[in-house]
Amino acid sequence: MLYRMAITTRERSLKGILLIFLILLTGCSLLPEKPTANHVEHFSGIRNGRLLYLGELSEQANQALFDAYAAADVKPKQLLISSGGGDIAVGLVLGQWVRQHQLDVAVDKICASSCANYVFPAGRNKYLKKDSILLWHGSAWQKHWDYEAKHKDSVERYLRDTRLQESDFYDRLSVDNALTVYGQDKFSLWDHFVSMFGQGYIGYDYSIADLNRFGVTNIVLKDGEWDWRKHRPDKAHLVKRVKVGNDFIFTLRRFGNT
Repeated sequence: MLYRMAITTRERSLKGILLIFLILLTGCSLLPEKPTANHVEHFSGIRNGRLLYLGELSEQANQALFDAYAAADVKPKQLLISSGGGDIAVGLVLGQWVRQHQLDVAVDKICASSCANYVFPAGRNKYLKKDSILLWHGSAWQKHWDYEAKHKDSVERYLRDTRLQESDFYDRLSVDNALTVYGQDKFSLWDHFVSMFGQGYIGYDYSIADLNRFGVTNIVLKDGEWDWRKHRPDKAHLVKRVKVGNDFIFTLRRFGNT
């Protein structure tokens, strides 16, 4: 069973019809299952000497990448990725592998969800083009989940394991694990309301300076700029830019171990 991340509203005390709408929203995803499913081809391995991961993160794609790297006489030093994400556990495995092999990570078109959570931060150096999209919308440590009651026990077991792995992962990277969920509390009532009608944001991103505050450093701008909204205006309305507040204090293992 795969569990995907979702943005949901916090419990609020509201009046009138908007309260009804929010009750309907609670526990429901603000994101489509595959927010960027058709943006890239699917390929994982080595092509023309380049280590590539294109498409949804999956166990099969991970294994194809690992096998291609192991078989290569000359080991590539950089992973070029373009992915809308995938299962949390799969993303963690890939991020751990990238860190273990001390690879640079270069984002081509997009790195979203588990790709942004675990693969991008794991890169020794992290390369962005002027139009590369980064997109976060939650992680194992998010507060709310959308699942059927009959799956409660299996979901809780899954979360116990993945939360521990996630905390360990970010600790080794010296990254504050608020990175993946900080933006969830920055969505307004209106953002949640319009999402009911298939409109509004599907996730959020941060400035380079704010990524540094989370501990995501060594970011290299290949074109000397990173302003993807200017270069991809058709996607700009889908991702909310979240500003990290002045009261933010960098904290390792912020959410603990369980």
